[in-house]
Amino acid sequence: MRYAVGMILIDAPHSALNMLGIDETLPERTVTRVKKLRRGGLSYPYVSPQAWRYWWRRTLSEHFNWNLSPLSREEKQVFTAANPVEYPDDDVFGYMKATKKGNVNITVTRISPLKNTPLVSLFPERASVTQDEGYASRHEGDPVPYTQEFYSTILKGAFSLDLDAVGRFTQISKAGFKNLLSVEEIRESPEEVRKEYEAMIEKARELKAEIKEKEWIMPKEIRKKRASDTIRALRYLFGGAKQTQYLTDVTPKFVILAIFDGGINPFISGIVYEEKGEVKFDSEALISRMREFSGILNPKKLFIGKDEGFMKEWDNEITRVEESLSKEGIDVEASTVGDALENFAKKVGAYYEPTNAQS
Repeated sequence: MRYAVGMILIDAPHSALNMLGIDETLPERTVTRVKKLRRGGLSYPYVSPQAWRYWWRRTLSEHFNWNLSPLSREEKQVFTAANPVEYPDDDVFGYMKATKKGNVNITVTRISPLKNTPLVSLFPERASVTQDEGYASRHEGDPVPYTQEFYSTILKGAFSLDLDAVGRFTQISKAGFKNLLSVEEIRESPEEVRKEYEAMIEKARELKAEIKEKEWIMPKEIRKKRASDTIRALRYLFGGAKQTQYLTDVTPKFVILAIFDGGINPFISGIVYEEKGEVKFDSEALISRMREFSGILNPKKLFIGKDEGFMKEWDNEITRVEESLSKEGIDVEASTVGDALENFAKKVGAYYEPTNAQS
């Protein structure tokens, strides 16, 4: 199994990108908090993984014309269409749909090929969070005071995209792997469900998908496009709460990217960190990890992208990575963030070429 993995940094100099809501512990109920997690006795602002994934989906829709899966609600649950043939986001982002049609319980689930961490602040709360005191005064009567938390920090996140799973849908009776109903289940389902699946099968055949007894596999060109689009979308990432008041560019300003045989992501922790109010890039840690996992680095290439105006003092560290890893037979391509993501996306797409793909 081959995985495209990466780490990104987002510069958030004045932001409130994901909110916890009103602080219910205070009697005034006028303080809106940002989301925070605790680690080692300190609190760190963060953006939830669901929020990041929502931005990612929207970017794919806006910039890559992805036809997003429609949402439907039944009682207290919300589902997508669970149709990975027609909707690429159902394929890449996964789904769970459990409904009852007549007397039949219908459940399909798909483990997301795309996995991601939260976007976590490198600076702790005490060094990054500010309270903005304000008043609502556009009404008759006394102004109403309120407090809004926001932060100035750098957010770090990591992701992993399972290249084998993109465009491959299984019918195995196991949570996460029962992506589609079996022929027997379709036959026993109500007419509404049978029609949905007949349309899905017709669409799959129209697209020339390979339909096996327990597995459907989309054509290589479709798998290639979905995987490479997912990577390219990071270049144009947009979203976040409170953008009216705290406009923030959430496109990555620094990325590290590679493809590994296996599900590890060695870039998640330790390579970039905060020390005494400064953000540090540990080139030796990156070099060490690439050496350790060079046996499963495939191809032998590391992509590093950095915005020209971001952390100029890291340039020498990046050069050190290039020089050290070249001696290990690992090609390091250092460039802008946009070029790194574009060239990495091409490598991801090349995996589905006949000479490289394993399916």
